[in-house]
Amino acid sequence: LREMEARLRTEKLAAMGRMSAAVAHEIRNPLAAISQANALLEEDLTSPSQLRLTAMVRQNAERLGHIVDDVLDVVRVQGQSEPFAAETLELDANVDEFCTEWAAQHGAGSRLQLQLTMPEVQVQFSPEHLRRILVNLLDNAARYATRQAGAIQVTTQAVRHGPALLMVWSDGPPLEPSVRRHLFEPFFSSESRSSGLGLFICRELCERHGAEIVYERCAVERDGRALEGNAFHIRLRRAPGGHSSWGPESSFS
Repeated sequence: LREMEARLRTEKLAAMGRMSAAVAHEIRNPLAAISQANALLEEDLTSPSQLRLTAMVRQNAERLGHIVDDVLDVVRVQGQSEPFAAETLELDANVDEFCTEWAAQHGAGSRLQLQLTMPEVQVQFSPEHLRRILVNLLDNAARYATRQAGAIQVTTQAVRHGPALLMVWSDGPPLEPSVRRHLFEPFFSSESRSSGLGLFICRELCERHGAEIVYERCAVERDGRALEGNAFHIRLRRAPGGHSSWGPESSFS
């Protein structure tokens, strides 16, 4: 039964991917023309009310562009019949770089805090795919988290003789049970302005690299007290010999 369900899911996603890719490609060219025409029009306008209208066109064209990119990302991921070629990266260094870039672009400041505890640990993952996953998870966290310092936390930790762990936590409200059940499904979103593909792409990229991503409602320590929030845990495969010589490793899984 599990094999039949997996085969049905694969066939359904493949059909959805073909249709979505065709629609996305058809949208991309006229969308580019709309964006270019709007930019040229904006150069000649001076009225605040007219500029507000062109700003609305620009913002919604950008939103459609992101949705098209998400759809094509799904198609590219689904088109890979084999796992990606093994790449290794230093987890803490890459997480630090990607999170710092994201924080600068979004003006996160002290709202984002990093606790990276595994210098030198190498994992099997593509740097570009790790960047894409972190951006998706941080964007989601920023949408619902408070504005307080430490509202979003990214941590790394090692399991003794096991995987490397990466967690993105935020102090947003708990998810509804109906949302949690469908969290990683394609095109599912609790918001009308979302494509519903971000978490699905995260899961697909993790699976291609032999990693796993799960959601959990859990507490972390902030300002000396335990605070409940939403956490996405990623278990990453270590590269051969990818153990750190820096400090003890956690013994839990």
